[in-house]
Amino acid sequence: MEIQSKNSDQINDIVKERTRKRESAPSTSFRQVVEEANREATSTLSVQRGDTLVSLTRNFLGQSAAQLNKGQIYDLAKTLAKENGIANPDRIMPGQQITITPMSTLAALKLRQGLVEGVQLTKESTQSSAPVLDKTLARAVSKGYLQAQEQHSVRDKILQLATSHGFSPDDFARTTLMESDGMNPRASNGSCHGIIQFCSGGNRGAASAGYANDPKEILSLSVMDQLDLVDRYFTDTKLKDYGPASLDTLYLTVLTPNARNETRANVPLNIAGRQAAALYEGRDQAGVITRNSIITGLKQNARERLGEFSVARIERKIM
Repeated sequence: MEIQSKNSDQINDIVKERTRKRESAPSTSFRQVVEEANREATSTLSVQRGDTLVSLTRNFLGQSAAQLNKGQIYDLAKTLAKENGIANPDRIMPGQQITITPMSTLAALKLRQGLVEGVQLTKESTQSSAPVLDKTLARAVSKGYLQAQEQHSVRDKILQLATSHGFSPDDFARTTLMESDGMNPRASNGSCHGIIQFCSGGNRGAASAGYANDPKEILSLSVMDQLDLVDRYFTDTKLKDYGPASLDTLYLTVLTPNARNETRANVPLNIAGRQAAALYEGRDQAGVITRNSIITGLKQNARERLGEFSVARIERKIM
C-alpha cells in the first residue's frame, strides 16, 4: 500500500492551490483535516502505473496528510474504495477512473467518531511506551496473525482506542493474549470469535458489535476491522465510565460486563461457565475467580506467551 505513484501530475494541480493556503496555518487534528478536505471540490483521477489508493489519498490531502497516521489514511483509502465500488482496496488498475469526493473523508470521520471527540494526533501519542503491546504485535506477525505492514497501523489504532475508552494499551495486549493468543483474528471456540472473542447470544459481544445474525462472519475480518468492533463494543458496554480502567476491569468488560459491579478484590465474581485455569485462585478451576486472580492470571499468561520471544528475534524471522 505504500508504493510511490510514478505519475502524480493530475493530483499536483489539485493540491497546489490548497497547499499554498495551508502553509501559514496547517491543520492540527483529524477533525480539522476532514473539515478542510470537505471544502474541496470533487475530482476524478485516472490511475497511473504505480498508484495505490493510499498514495492517491495522501496526495489529495496534501500537507494535511502529515497530521494523520498510517491507519487513518488507510481508513480514508478504504472509504474511497467503497464509494468507487472497488472490492479490494489494495488492487487498482492503470486507466481506472477514481472519483475523490469530500464526502469520502466525512464518511471516514464517522468511522472514527470516538477518536476525534477528544484525541489530537501528535508525535507523543504515536510514540507512547507500550512494551507488552509491542511484543504482542511482533509475536502476532511472527505467527501470521497480522501482516508486517499492518503492525504500526494496528498499534496506532489501539493507542487511540486506549485514549478514547480509558485503558492501558499493555492491558489490552494482555487481554488478547488470554482471549485469542494475542491478536489472532481467526481465534474461535465455536461460539466466541476474534481477537477479544465476541460471543454469540442475544445480549453478548457479537450482538453488541453488530453481528448478532452471523457471529462467525467476524472471523473473516482483519485485525484492523475487528478493532472497529472493539471500539463499538467498548462504547456499548460503557467502558469509559470505569476509566481509567484497571486490568481486571478491562478484562471483565470483555468477559462478563455485569461482574464489574463487584469492586472488592478478593470476593468471588459471578462468572458463568468454565474459564481458563489461569483466571482462578490457585489456577484451580474448581475454585473461584476474583479480581485479584484475574490480574495475576493475565500477567502470568502474558509472561509465559511472550517470554520465549524477543522483538529482535521475531523481526529477524519475518525479514
